Amino acid sequence: MKRLLRIVGLVGAIVAVAWAMRDRFISVAASREPEPPRFRAVEDVEPLAAIDGIGPVYESRLIESGITGIEALAKASPDSVAEAAGVSASRARDWISQARSRIGG
Repeated sequence: MKRLLRIVGLVGAIVAVAWAMRDRFISVAASREPEPPRFRAVEDVEPLAAIDGIGPVYESRLIESGITGIEALAKASPDSVAEAAGVSASRARDWISQARSRIGG
């Protein structure tokens, strides 16, 4: 019986020390290196403002909707471009045709 009490006491002491130092164990296990910077991939080299009729306001609206460059504009549908920029579908078709002619498609 004495031996069992000693073992239980020893295990209890180990658990108590581990509990008291738990923050130290966790901080040692956590990484101290900062995360590396994340870079955005640039889709297009030519900005949307290179298209006739697209100024800074329309360009910002298109970028907010996910159309970030001329290639993306050339691949977009007229309805999505018109809705994103708040223009007519015929104007959007004109922008898309200009973009396609610029990328050679």
